[in-house]
Amino acid sequence: MQPIDATVQYPVVITPKLEECRNFYAKYFGFEIVFEADWYIQLKHPNGIELGFMKPNLANQPAFLHDGYNGKGVIITYDVENVGTEYEKAQEREGIKIVFPYTEEEWGQKHFILEDPAGMFVDIVQQLSEK
Repeated sequence: MQPIDATVQYPVVITPKLEECRNFYAKYFGFEIVFEADWYIQLKHPNGIELGFMKPNLANQPAFLHDGYNGKGVIITYDVENVGTEYEKAQEREGIKIVFPYTEEEWGQKHFILEDPAGMFVDIVQQLSEK
């Protein structure tokens, strides 16, 4: 089977909290708005990553796309240079919900986890060099 020839790929999260998600990713992660309507928002990070957010229960979507995201099974990961610095900044920012504190894992990374307005988990990670 030949792979799909796509130029861009991105997740779309179904949530009633479009504006909250837009503001969260723009304010804290530097995403810019690519497209915005009352039912859908497309964001793009300067590094090329894109995220979409769509309202639930849209009449123009198949029924299996009507339910909103249930908060389970998805993690967005950001690799950073200094997770300690990012953790300090996150603790100082209003509107950031830290759900897992700064931790150094035995498998070779330091990280902490946020929850976005749609209920997705955002894992801020620093990969450690081998000891």
